[in-house]
Amino acid sequence: MQWDDVEPELLFEAIRARGAPADAERTVWAFERALAVARLDPELLRHLLVATVCLLAYEEGQPPRAVLEQLFRRSVSDTEWRDRFEPLLAS
Repeated sequence: MQWDDVEPELLFEAIRARGAPADAERTVWAFERALAVARLDPELLRHLLVATVCLLAYEEGQPPRAVLEQLFRRSVSDTEWRDRFEPLLAS
């Protein structure tokens, strides 16, 4: 994957169209940071995910698996991902 070639503007528009304005802007902000990490070193993405899950687990007083299960329940469906969001990353 050539992360430097990704133009995220259409993805950000789709995120903004899908959710509440404040939540959508937070999600866009997070995507911008994650994309910057991917462009620096794609192998860091997994480490960033693990670190983030651990920080959330500590903050919420839950084990990391519980945090991941909650995030899984909030995520878009596989169909919506494939049809709507995944193509927006393929520049």
